[in-house]
Amino acid sequence: MAAHKSQDVAKNKSIQTVLEVNPDEVTPLLTGETDRYDALEENERARSPTGTRTPKDEEQRSVFGILSVLLIGVFVSQADTSLVLATYGAIASEFNDLQNASWLLSSYMLAMCMGQPLYGKLSDIFGRKFMLQFSYGLFAAGSLLCGFCQSMPQLIVARSIQGLGGAGMVCLVSIIITDLVPLRDVATYRSYVNVVQTVGRSSGGAVGGFLAQAVGWRWALAGQAPLTVLAMLLVALNLKAPQKSQGSEDTTKSSLASKLGRIDFPGALFMSVTILSFLLVIDIGGEKVPWTSTLIYLLGGVGLLSGLLFVMAETRATEPVFPLHLLSSRAVLTPYVIITMQNASQVALMFFIPLYFQVTKNATTGEAGAYMVPSIVGNTAGGLLAGFLIKRYGRYKLPTVLAALSSGFCFTLLLIFWRGHTSVLQSLFVFPGGFATGIAHSTTFVALAAGVREQDLAIASSGLYLSGSVGAVAGLCSASAAFQSALRSTLNEAVIGGDVDNGPEIIRKSLSDVTYVQNLTGKAHRLVVGAYVSSFRVSFLLCIGLASAYLIASLALKERHFV
Repeated sequence: MAAHKSQDVAKNKSIQTVLEVNPDEVTPLLTGETDRYDALEENERARSPTGTRTPKDEEQRSVFGILSVLLIGVFVSQADTSLVLATYGAIASEFNDLQNASWLLSSYMLAMCMGQPLYGKLSDIFGRKFMLQFSYGLFAAGSLLCGFCQSMPQLIVARSIQGLGGAGMVCLVSIIITDLVPLRDVATYRSYVNVVQTVGRSSGGAVGGFLAQAVGWRWALAGQAPLTVLAMLLVALNLKAPQKSQGSEDTTKSSLASKLGRIDFPGALFMSVTILSFLLVIDIGGEKVPWTSTLIYLLGGVGLLSGLLFVMAETRATEPVFPLHLLSSRAVLTPYVIITMQNASQVALMFFIPLYFQVTKNATTGEAGAYMVPSIVGNTAGGLLAGFLIKRYGRYKLPTVLAALSSGFCFTLLLIFWRGHTSVLQSLFVFPGGFATGIAHSTTFVALAAGVREQDLAIASSGLYLSGSVGAVAGLCSASAAFQSALRSTLNEAVIGGDVDNGPEIIRKSLSDVTYVQNLTGKAHRLVVGAYVSSFRVSFLLCIGLASAYLIASLALKERHFV
């Protein structure tokens, strides 16, 4: 028992060093071994029966203190997503380019996909704090650039810079949590982060829509920069950086060179090119360019070649950017598949919610963003429930399976009831989808942490976030492509077949400008809205398929019961 208490005291002191003293930059935030399965019982036994504050109580206070300086960045990164979801129609319409509106999200997500697998390894080399501040700087720079863009291509580039920064703003916080707390508590602390994410998402849509109407979308996007800079300053002041070595300038340069030498540059390059090539094929294939075009074949060939070179580079690298042995583990692959499928369906849903109500109810940008709130609240509820269940019962498979059923239930309700005249009650049917996402994000992270070695956790965690981002991009692109294809077909059938005056002009503008649809009247408005509603149903069917794949993967999830 004394040994148990001494371990708790030592661990508490190690947490305090993150805030007060100077550990090595590249070591975990806790010294010694992090508590895992065998430490869960001893942590419970360390609680004082008298109710007085124990070393574990002090440890918990320290963890909350660390998290409090990290959550502003989490808030900003999540508010950005719903802000753009609520305003992308107005932004793209200003450039008369609604057909390419999905690029405002997919460019951000593509950049996230390229950056996320790198942050885990780079944080092992340069330290969690340095890489976190680096990601803040990129996001702030991208936000400012968004406010000055004069064309859609410029805005897409700025959004890509934001995405490179956003890749580390949430990923690194989750990695830091695993450094600080026992595995049983990981889901609980991540549920707190999820609450902040939810507040960001819910406020981002409504506030972003309001700002877009009041001062313009440029200020809404650029206004994220000051908050990001504030987050960077709080981390710099409160998450104490280790002292630099007092060696000579040559020693400092040698140390930097040594760190740079540990980076697997070939592996990072080939992995990024592979991810970008295949996601671009998904994004532009069939909608922006024909599947049989030379560009599609070129991107596919580049992706295959870079993928082969990536495998070769990783087998030879001393410190691979992503060890290939992780992909042979069921404990790693299953969480990756689950989060990919759920993110694909949920992001597709969040993309269509504002557009659906703008078309069917002539909702303003702010009103359309508010319709996303039930799904976001469901996300919070799911995350909190998952954290409670894992901490209380030490199991995560059953909640994951139930979440898959909840996701399928959500899209089935939308397919049946969202037919253009949606009541207030029916608008709440998006809640189960968000609920499923909240559970999945918590349980898959714990499942992954339970199945990998300590030294692989940061890299494997980055891979989990990459899987989620790939799922988000693939879901958004595939659902958008299916929707646009169905919309083009149904508009031609409805408008031309309905013998409406200026039919070709109505079709062309209805495909590119949602405000034009809102201003239509009479028969033309009824036919165009009907075509939109029919096309939404095609996307809901796709999401049901994704939820089914999620269910199959959740049944195959390997569970490690915490003692």
